[in-house]
Amino acid sequence: MAWRGLTFSREGRERLANVLRALLITQVIISLVMAIFCYNVSFRVMSLLKNIHKLTVYLLYGLILLQAYCMKLHYTSGLRLLTWAVQYPHWKRTACVTRIWMISGSLVAVNGMLVYAACRSTLKGLLKELSSSLRLGISQYLTEPSWKTLLDTMQVELNCCGADQPSDWYEIPWINIDYLNESSDLAMKLAGSDGRASPPVTPYSCCTPRVLAACYHDPLQQWEWREAWSSSHPLVGASLHARGCVDAVRAPLTRATLALQLCNLLSLIVQVVIVCLSQVMVGSARDAVVRGDAAGVGRAALFTPPVNDDTVIESEVCVARSSVPRRRRVRRLRTRLSYPYLS
Repeated sequence: MAWRGLTFSREGRERLANVLRALLITQVIISLVMAIFCYNVSFRVMSLLKNIHKLTVYLLYGLILLQAYCMKLHYTSGLRLLTWAVQYPHWKRTACVTRIWMISGSLVAVNGMLVYAACRSTLKGLLKELSSSLRLGISQYLTEPSWKTLLDTMQVELNCCGADQPSDWYEIPWINIDYLNESSDLAMKLAGSDGRASPPVTPYSCCTPRVLAACYHDPLQQWEWREAWSSSHPLVGASLHARGCVDAVRAPLTRATLALQLCNLLSLIVQVVIVCLSQVMVGSARDAVVRGDAAGVGRAALFTPPVNDDTVIESEVCVARSSVPRRRRVRRLRTRLSYPYLS
């Protein structure tokens, strides 16, 4: 498939160059939007996760920023290349340099989809490891100050409670028997054989500020509100955050991944248009140079070089001229062979 019937004058090639400049600026804007949006959406979550999975967080940010920088570097260099192609169409290396630039741009666009696939698989693995890491942190909530600080900060800033759900605090033994009253029969019933207890108690950081009432998070100490627990009052569950921290982390990371996919897909589509227009513009400029008028009209082709009718006519004339002496030589040779030699 080739566009053989399209011809462009110098003004037409300049208009194509302006369209290409607009597309290149669009690509630069896409790269900036991709980097800024992904950073702003995931910054609060990533700043918390880097205390647990530092290398994974740096890997994700590194892939996104590297892709955005490659896009910016490539498409800003294309602006300079377009100026050379329009002002100096007689430069012999224009077609070669443009072809290399188009191939590298296509590789950058395809690499964006690979970066998206890598980030998506990395985030899936991160969320799976995050659940087990938070469960470990819950079990060490009162023994490791770093885990206590991290869990409290995460539950307050992300409005979450527990790893996968708030009941994780009830299922994972995180309170040592030393923190309970040993003379209490209830405390002894809740204590396990390993010296840890699993009472229906959650930290105060699980309390939600959206409910203008008391937070029912510790029935062992809030004995004046035990009737609310015994009657299954709706405020008992409403006073705590309803979602787990894994779901709270997944939501912004999913938005960042979706934005990364859309930006790279849009960049790939725009890159296809850039390749087509660049090939047409450079082909038209080179054809005008071949015709002897760099500022004149030149034919454009998408995948094959433009066909010049004058060149075809001249080549046919040359072939016809070269065939005439051959025929004459054949005729002379036959004439000579028709007469025998005389002794």
